[in-house]
Amino acid sequence: MTSQRTSTLADQQLLAAIRDQVVLHGVRRTTANGIAERAGISRMTFYRRMGSVENAVLAALTQEFRSYAASVHNGIPAGTGRQRLVHFAVESVRVFATSELLASIAERDPEFLIPYVTDRFGASQKLILDELHGMLDDGIADGSIEAGNGTPTAVLLAAQGVALSSRVLLKMGTFDDTLAELGRMLERYLTPSNLKAVVEA
Repeated sequence: MTSQRTSTLADQQLLAAIRDQVVLHGVRRTTANGIAERAGISRMTFYRRMGSVENAVLAALTQEFRSYAASVHNGIPAGTGRQRLVHFAVESVRVFATSELLASIAERDPEFLIPYVTDRFGASQKLILDELHGMLDDGIADGSIEAGNGTPTAVLLAAQGVALSSRVLLKMGTFDDTLAELGRMLERYLTPSNLKAVVEA
């Protein structure tokens, strides 16, 4: 048990060191030596535990997403499955927009993110997808959501699009308005057809 706690603490310290280095220097200027020095470990230990600087940055990103997603999830108010999912999606974008790690990467090394927009989903996106699957199931069960096989991915991509544009939206002063529109869009998209018919009638 002590060994597991020590390992977990060491992992947290290493991930914190990776995050700090990327926030300060960006991805391209973050080095194994810099991370190892900040974490208080040897360069060899860094490579043994992470394999490469790119793997290390991805691990730090995943940890950032996991921490932020858990924080948002814990703050979801009571409501229908649809209300809870919409809240999670909108507030996740709001929280991720405050991430110094994501901001540093987007500003200094935006090409680092391109493969996860155009080619494949990374661990961070899969983590959010898992959250969405669970909440969609809850909404389907309580009758507040109508969903198909592609719904989780569609919701993720809608939220991701706003999140990736958060810097320009903040500069334009339209970030909060866009988040409100995202919430309304998701509400309409997820509402079952029979409930829409009742409202329209």
